[in-house]
Amino acid sequence: MNNILLVSNIYPNNDPEYKGTAVCHTFTKEWTAMGYNVRVVHFDSLFPAPYYWVGKMFNARIKAKTGTVAYTKTPREPKKYKVDGIPVIFVPLRKLIPHRAPSQNQASQAFRYVVGELEKDGFIPDVITAHFVLPQLQFMPMFKKYYPNARTCLVLHGESGLFNKFYPNNYQTLMSSVDVWGFRSLAFQKSFEKCFGKEKPMFLCHSGIPERYLEPVNRDFTNGVKRFVFVGSLYELKNVDITLHALHKSMANRDYKFDIVGDGAEFDNLQHLVKALGMNNHVMFHGRLKRDDAQQIVRNADCFIMVSSREAFGLVYIEAMAKGCVVIGTKGQGVDGIVVHGENGFLCKARDVDGLAEVINQIVCMSQEDLKRISSKAVETATNLTDRKVAEHYINSILITSL
Repeated sequence: MNNILLVSNIYPNNDPEYKGTAVCHTFTKEWTAMGYNVRVVHFDSLFPAPYYWVGKMFNARIKAKTGTVAYTKTPREPKKYKVDGIPVIFVPLRKLIPHRAPSQNQASQAFRYVVGELEKDGFIPDVITAHFVLPQLQFMPMFKKYYPNARTCLVLHGESGLFNKFYPNNYQTLMSSVDVWGFRSLAFQKSFEKCFGKEKPMFLCHSGIPERYLEPVNRDFTNGVKRFVFVGSLYELKNVDITLHALHKSMANRDYKFDIVGDGAEFDNLQHLVKALGMNNHVMFHGRLKRDDAQQIVRNADCFIMVSSREAFGLVYIEAMAKGCVVIGTKGQGVDGIVVHGENGFLCKARDVDGLAEVINQIVCMSQEDLKRISSKAVETATNLTDRKVAEHYINSILITSL
């Protein structure tokens, strides 16, 4: 089984203005390096022109609230291209209303185009794996019928409750065409199991970090925990304001530093908050840095804090764990399950100043030996979450279940 077809509505497209996640592309690059023959189908919604006018007008406000960027340059016709050498078939799906399934006629036309292009290349998939429910679930029965010997998989990014919203009349039929279910976090898997049970094989589809980010770590915490860090986009759901309030409350009479790496719509508001709380001598804003440059700041920190209200995964947690940082993540979000509270890091509810302050105080008061234990377990966890290892786990989880 050497041919993998990945289907997603989010995938890089060689446009410098593209700001979407590259998580699927990371998997396809690793599979290609492992010797698999990979193709990508990128379905994307195409709306009437006024939709894009509105998107341009309110993009800044949308990003400030959610971190999401409304892409306003969707190509109007199907096309083929390569991203880092990986062949991509792009197909626009014309719609009038966002977050609605395309018409069955639209989906059927798109599917015929895709299989026609695959046949031109002589490509018959052994594995068809898709990400995100909308619109990929709608295509799974068509792929399964056309390629009956292929293993099908759908990876969920937290959409368990959306099946009946997007496909209220036939979601169970559509779901029956999926052989294996993947989940971006343990919390998402538990939510799915609560709704639909465990009838099909399942696996956790985590992202990984570059192997070069793994390095010898020997933290002794001689000076305890005094340096905190956040790395990420500065928008409301990241809750950096909550982190500032919690640090102000728990570290008021202590010597500490908090490095904030990132930029975004909340940058000015956070600077004003730091001034209002009298934290100027403790907080440093570094702005947006290249990923590799941010690593040095994380390396110098003792504790990484990011308690986002919504976080499907969050690679920066793994990067911080690889450096031996004591990590504080969000309970019930993507990192929950990778971070095990009190074992290799800590978890806290989102937007809970008192709860976060209590966790920070607990960490600061821990013994040197306990801190070293937590740090060592964090590094151990990160070592098993490199790009190559998670890509191997992903494809093997689909193939092994077919044996």
